[in-house]
Formats: sequence, C-alpha cells, structure tokens
Amino acid sequence: MLRRLMRFSVICLLVYAIIAMTACGCSKNGDDEQKWPDPVVGAPYFTQEYSLPQTQSAQQLSEYLSREHFECDLDGWFFFGSLVDSAAPEDPGVFFISMQRIEVLVDGAREALVPAVVAFNSPSLGQYVYGGEYTLDASPSVNVISDPWRVEINSLDQTEPLMSMSLVSGSMGMADAEYRLTADVPDQLGGRLQAEVLLRDGFGVVNQGYGTASFFPQYLTEPQQEQITGSFDNSVGDYLESTGDPMSGQGSFYYSQPLMDVGQFTITRDGAPLSSGTSGTMWMDNVVQTYGDQASEILADASWEFYSIMLPEENMAVMVIQITSATGTLPVATLFSDNSDRTRNSARKAVHSWNMDEIDVEAMPETIWTSPGTGQQYAQQHHIQLESETWPADLTITMVRENQEVVVGDTIKYEGSAFVEGTLGDQPVTGTAFVELQPVGHL
Repeated sequence: MLRRLMRFSVICLLVYAIIAMTACGCSKNGDDEQKWPDPVVGAPYFTQEYSLPQTQSAQQLSEYLSREHFECDLDGWFFFGSLVDSAAPEDPGVFFISMQRIEVLVDGAREALVPAVVAFNSPSLGQYVYGGEYTLDASPSVNVISDPWRVEINSLDQTEPLMSMSLVSGSMGMADAEYRLTADVPDQLGGRLQAEVLLRDGFGVVNQGYGTASFFPQYLTEPQQEQITGSFDNSVGDYLESTGDPMSGQGSFYYSQPLMDVGQFTITRDGAPLSSGTSGTMWMDNVVQTYGDQASEILADASWEFYSIMLPEENMAVMVIQITSATGTLPVATLFSDNSDRTRNSARKAVHSWNMDEIDVEAMPETIWTSPGTGQQYAQQHHIQLESETWPADLTITMVRENQEVVVGDTIKYEGSAFVEGTLGDQPVTGTAFVELQPVGHL
C-alpha cells in the first residue's frame, strides 16, 4: 500500500489538509472595523451568516453530509470505535473504516485520489490487521451515491465491494438513522479481512466547530494568538464571534456523529470467526478541507493528540485535541449532550467549550509502552483536566491494550480504543474513547 493510504483518521486528515493563510492584523476590542480578506474560493471559513447550503435546513445538511465536495480539495467519512465481543466483553476490539477524496498534483495535472482503509485489532490478534485501496476517484473503482447515501470501493478481482459504507434507514446525520459498514479486503499479513457492522445513531450530528457552518480552525497565526490570549481570555470562539475573522483556509467544515450504538457485528479472517457481538460504541467524522503548498512549512514537525470520548450512560461526548505545529500548540475541548440546543440545520450545538488555558492533557510517564517494531514510545494512560465553574472534568484515559500502533512504510501512528473513568460536572462518569497519537516526523 502507498504511504497516503493510512492517512485516514480525523486528526491526520485535519492536519494533513491544513492550508496556510496570509497573516493579518486584528482589532483588539472591535472598535475599529477590520477589513478581512475575502475567503479563498473553495476553502472553508468561519461565518455567522446562513449563506452556505448546509446551514439552512436539516435536509440540506443531510445532503451535504452525503456527497463528495469537489469544490474543495479534500473530503471524507471516518468511522472508528470499539466492538464488544459477546464472549469477552471486558476486552473490546478496535475497528475503523474510512474513505476520503484528496485532490493532488500528478505529473502537473490535478487528480482526485481515494485512500480507503479498514482495520481491526483484538486480544486474539495482538495487533492490527488492515487492508484497503488507493485509487482514482472514478467508477467503477469508487461509487458514491448520495440518496440514499452509499460509498463503495470496488475491485475488478471480485464481484462484491472491497468496502462499503451505507445509510440503511433514516436521514444522513439525523438521530435514529441506521448504517451498515462492510469490508472484504486482502490484509497486510497475507490473509483476508471481512467485516460487517450495523450501527444506530440515536444522538445525531454535532457541530465540532464554530459559526453556522461548523468551521474548525487547526492552527492560529501569531497575531491571532496574541489577540485570543490577550483580549479574549483564551477563547477562540469569542475571538471569532467578536472580530468576524473568517480564518479562511485555516481549518475545515467539521461535523461529527459522536455516539453511535453498535447493533450487531461480525469480523472474520480467511473465513474463520475473529469476533462477533451486539454492542459497542462508534464515532463518525465528516471533514471537508482545502489545502495548499504552505502546509508543509507549518507541519514539517507536526504532532497531535486526539481523544474522542464517548459516555453512553450520560448520552454525552467530549472531544479533546492538541495540535502542535510550527505556529504553536492549539488545544480544543468541547462537550456535547443529546439534550443540547440545535442550530437551524438541526445539528447539535456544543454544551460547553473550554478555553485554551483551561485544557490540560498529560501522558502518564510511568505507563510508557515501547513498540518492539519501531521503537516509538506511547503512554498507556492519559490524564485530562478541564477547568470550568459549570463543567469541570477530570478524566483518566487507559488504552485497552498496548499494541495499537499502525505502520505503513515510514508513516507511523498510534490509535485505538481506551477505557474512560473520572468526573464530568462533578459527577462520576465511565465510557470509552478513541485515541490517536502522532509521533513527530512520521506523518
């Protein structure tokens, strides 16, 4: 497989896709009218207007989530989470499946390429088995149907799809919708990985970002950092709303379905059962981005930590991200609940967003695991503290097993499932998380 094949998960997608914008001055207090540059054509941007189609109604948001976005350089669907084996409920499996479209230059011409991947990790395997395809975004290799939503990755070597993701019932992104994920792919160990996972989304889609279109910034320029830390009490949201800075090209349009229930699943390899069950929790991300050449300068030594925290008993979810690049570290932490307010398009708003200086993520050094294959070191336990008068959080994230490293060529990642326990809003909580850790220099 090619190097880009494993650039599948949300933070990899987010960071790989960053486009640099020209730094501009910002008014400290809003007294002087700031003349922001017009948004770059095809690049996501922050807006408080309802001018973009996906902001205007639930139907239009469903349509937006169901299609490819050729107006931008990158888009994709990413499902990931835990599968609870009926025979070993205390030791869940890890599953992810994704498809993204990336426009790149090939011999001077722009081509739309599709990296697609599926992977499974369980106690019986002791590591990931994975497979996928890296192909042109063209039929019959790739078929995307928007109504009802269905994505297929095909091969001339077999009649059934290599991979598929589809809407079974309901509306894309809306509560109570049902989905089916399938795979039948050669894996990296010379076997064949087969999977079927059925999901029900009782939660529905949420806005991960800011404004009406869920714009999610991935880095800050120096002037923006000075303004946010100096005049806006470390609140990115307050800065955006007060100044109207579009941050054009600095981020993505980012939606999530953060609490999807697994109804049934089966995983086999070479026809032999690996795992099956009727429970688990999955998370889905939909990301649309445009990127440019300057990204390589910003991300030359980028690293990140990503924690998608799922709390089914509370019907809540928390996303915590720290992205470190040449422009510094941008921490983000956001809380979602199934009874939160909705935007005009029915996406749920965040219940609470923590300011940058209220977010503390610590890898516990006494829990370090050293990969025998790469020598990379990864903490097996992480402590997250989020300060707030209304929603304080103190969470311990413990990986379900040590070897959740994925290696393709010189691309290295550590990502997988974890157990969560601690307090949120001064109440005890337990749940699961999907964690991604990106070592410096191995993007």
